[in-house]
Amino acid sequence: MATITSGQSSETDRNAASPAGDLRADARHRTVLQVAKLATERGDELCILRNVSAGGLRAEVYCQLAVGDPVQLELRTGRGMAGRVVWASGSSIGVAFDRKVPILSYLAHQAMQELGRRVRPPRVRIGEPGILRLPEGDFLAAIVDASQAGMRIRSDRKLSAGTECKVVGEGLGERGALVRWCRDGEMGVQLKQPLSFREFAQWRTKVKSLLTSLN
Repeated sequence: MATITSGQSSETDRNAASPAGDLRADARHRTVLQVAKLATERGDELCILRNVSAGGLRAEVYCQLAVGDPVQLELRTGRGMAGRVVWASGSSIGVAFDRKVPILSYLAHQAMQELGRRVRPPRVRIGEPGILRLPEGDFLAAIVDASQAGMRIRSDRKLSAGTECKVVGEGLGERGALVRWCRDGEMGVQLKQPLSFREFAQWRTKVKSLLTSLN
């Protein structure tokens, strides 16, 4: 979880991404359970956007970030915002953008796109070993990347689209899935039951904790 690594942030920093600054800072659009991709110097993760304005935002995270850390945030449409962490408390962080962005237009554009077509959930790189469970047995695989709805898996098994399987991973448990495509030693699978943000966070936290204990 995010932790505070410096003293109290300034009033300006708080206004960039704090509920207390809603009436003092620029107009803020509240988003609830708006999942976005969070790119940090230590890798990509997911986050939930809370309060968002042209100058910054507040987000819920499950990875450790410190004041001053640079971050990149990406919406489901691919629109991105760069900034730095200005405060961190518990599982929440405040981010001040490097420059003003038309965030309301970004979110409105995303809503229009979602009405017209299926927009892929944010996807992050995983790079962890796993098991592909099939009726004929278990086979070693690698989870290349994942979203809450599906995964890209590297395996020497050649499966047809529509094949049912199960994906097993440390902290992930056993997840039923359906093969959507298979080519060049990789396959895309859709989870029968999408991961909630909390489940995704627990999976990623478990893996990171395990890797830390092994180092």
